[in-house]
Amino acid sequence: MLPTTIWFSGLSASGKTTLSEALFQNLKELGLKNVELLDGETVRNMLKNYNFDKSSREKVGIQKARIALDLNRKGKIVLVSGIAHKRSWRQEIRQMIDNYFEVYLDCNVEDCSKRDYKGNYEKAFSGKLENFIGVSEQYEESDEYDLRVNTSEQSIEECSKLILDSVLSHLGY
Repeated sequence: MLPTTIWFSGLSASGKTTLSEALFQNLKELGLKNVELLDGETVRNMLKNYNFDKSSREKVGIQKARIALDLNRKGKIVLVSGIAHKRSWRQEIRQMIDNYFEVYLDCNVEDCSKRDYKGNYEKAFSGKLENFIGVSEQYEESDEYDLRVNTSEQSIEECSKLILDSVLSHLGY
């Protein structure tokens, strides 16, 4: 089984962390021991010294890709959750990583804002939070994703099964 990076992209509160954690558990239950999970927020907290401006976001995304690539070289399957809202960034990451599988979580802003337990959408709508993806800054959809899952219309269980089946097929499992 080839080392692979599976990148979950989409708006904040679209389900990236939930679904990457579900895939992680599913793969572990199938006996795959070489799986690593890089949650976007956790990695950002480890890197520190970055804020949420465009330049910092790009640098954090590239750092996540480099960490994933290093883990791939060590034989790991890496699951990354990260907004990666610029099409060009995702293209650059795809070029960096040989075996890359992008899962785009399609979820409208209204549904994401209802799920947002941190209150970031409310702050962004009121102008108290700048550069918020989906509100004051656009998420650039791509035609290059490997799997598109509509988390507005499908349940977590349906999305999780679809992702697991697609990833297993990609891995040749």
